[in-house]
Amino acid sequence: MKKLSILFIALTLVLTTSCSSDDASPEISGSIIGTWKGISVDYSGTTVTSAQGQSVNTDYVGEAYDIDYSLTFNENPNNLISTGSYSIKLTSTVAGQTTTRTVENLKVLGDGTWKMENNELEIITGNGTGVMKIEKLTESELVLSATEVTDLSQGGVSVISTTDVITTYKKQ
Repeated sequence: MKKLSILFIALTLVLTTSCSSDDASPEISGSIIGTWKGISVDYSGTTVTSAQGQSVNTDYVGEAYDIDYSLTFNENPNNLISTGSYSIKLTSTVAGQTTTRTVENLKVLGDGTWKMENNELEIITGNGTGVMKIEKLTESELVLSATEVTDLSQGGVSVISTTDVITTYKKQ
């Protein structure tokens, strides 16, 4: 379970994500420039752990609470400023057994630069580069999604997690 918590923290801090493969056309009718207040962060995914011919699947969902963060997108140059944090309630199910725990005061992204092309938003911070799909961008709402596949395998044990993330923002 500790590795699962580390996965979520890494997902939030590092944001090394790849774009979702959903082919639906996003609604893009506004500008990303400005300050966006985080409204929701939702995770869902599966971790498959395999060793000695046995596999165990862990399904999980995460829902943010105590959301108090914002992202500010500036242009010329395209700088990103992130402030604040949020906490998340993680619910995991393994072999029919469900457990819930919380991870508090997670920081968002970090400052860096950004680039938007079509429906993709690339963010580069000191922690890495991430690409998110823009699901919706209007003058008042921004919805981003991403899928991350993390391989924590070592020493004959395979641990592969696939996490889908959806974040929603309101313009300040």
